[in-house]
Amino acid sequence: MISKPLVRYVLTAALRDKLIITLALMIVMGAAVAVFMGSSAVIEGDKFALVFGSGGLRFLGVTGLVLFCCFYIRRSFENKEVEFLLSRPISRTSFLCSHALAFSLLAALIAVAITAVVAVLGRPDTTGLLVWGASLIAEFAVMAVAALFFSMVLSSAAGSALATLGLYALARMVGTLLGILDHPPENWFFAVIGNMMKLISVVTPRLDMMGQTTWLVYGVQGAGGVKFLPDASTYAHWMAQHLGLAGFIGIQGIIFVALLLAASAHDFLRRQF
Repeated sequence: MISKPLVRYVLTAALRDKLIITLALMIVMGAAVAVFMGSSAVIEGDKFALVFGSGGLRFLGVTGLVLFCCFYIRRSFENKEVEFLLSRPISRTSFLCSHALAFSLLAALIAVAITAVVAVLGRPDTTGLLVWGASLIAEFAVMAVAALFFSMVLSSAAGSALATLGLYALARMVGTLLGILDHPPENWFFAVIGNMMKLISVVTPRLDMMGQTTWLVYGVQGAGGVKFLPDASTYAHWMAQHLGLAGFIGIQGIIFVALLLAASAHDFLRRQF
């Protein structure tokens, strides 16, 4: 089901488009800004640089990854590369799975690079850094496959990138929104919106429960893991409680990658060329 030549083709395209070099330069610049900001802090400058750098580099990494995935797929459609590749002995399912694997490998590479840079920013907790890095890989992989899905469904590269980044923003904020909705509704409109938001949270990855910067400063146990969140989705709360933090990160990543890939296949297999 996986075409190794196609995976190499996508990875070569990332090198050709200077994605790796550009992101490497941006990561170095982001780390330099974090160190500068930390040096201006009165106390605990290293912790300030650690928190500021980890949050900024995470957003920088996911933005660069999403932009590449969306514009690469839409360019492949516009240049008829998709039709050419499908004329070879390769199925549409293999085409999707190979692209998802290639994008996930890019996501893992970017996440590892960011984790390595964060490791030298401000003496993070070792266990917290390892868990944070693992959750970053899962988070980036989910967003890479989400970019694949939206670029398959939408005909605009910019529109698919904006939709993917909108999903990312929602996934990072959904815990806060559920916490607000935990209060008694003031009117019927608030109650309706609250029920809709709870329904949406079921099909939204809980990225707010992953990649927490508090793990870097206080460690996983010192920060309370994910159990301190006021209101998690039922499935997310159950997974965090019964599978532990590592199980929650791994299983959630697998589930949402599989769902997004299945949704992409549903659209792609029905499309006529």
